This record gives sequence, structure tokens and C-alpha cells, in this order.
Amino acid sequence: MYTHDVTDSAGLPREGEPVEFVLDGCRVAIVGTYAQRIFRSRWSGYRVERVSSWRSADVDSSAF
Repeated sequence: MYTHDVTDSAGLPREGEPVEFVLDGCRVAIVGTYAQRIFRSRWSGYRVERVSSWRSADVDSSAF
């Protein structure tokens, strides 16, 4: 699985992009969207600084 590092200047998703993201210190990905520098899940929003990596949620799951 290819993930993007959020510390890279070009490492953030496009505005409104569906994503899977992992919070610092966690191992399980959260499904949500990215908008206005916030990774949003169904229940909460997380600032960029709390996210260690992300990938597009449009990735074909059959490749895993």
C-alpha cells in the first residue's frame, strides 16, 4: 500500500478528496475526507498535525 507522508510539502490530498488516514500512534486507518486542512471522519475531524499518513480511498482494494 502506498501512503503519503503529511510532513512532505506536496503530501496533502486534494480538497474534498476521499481518503484513508492513520493518526499518530495508531495502527488502524480511518475512512473519511480531506477539506480545509482537516482530515474528517464520520464522527470527528483531525488536524493535519495529528495524521501520520494517508492514501486515496479510491484505491482498488482487490490489489491488496
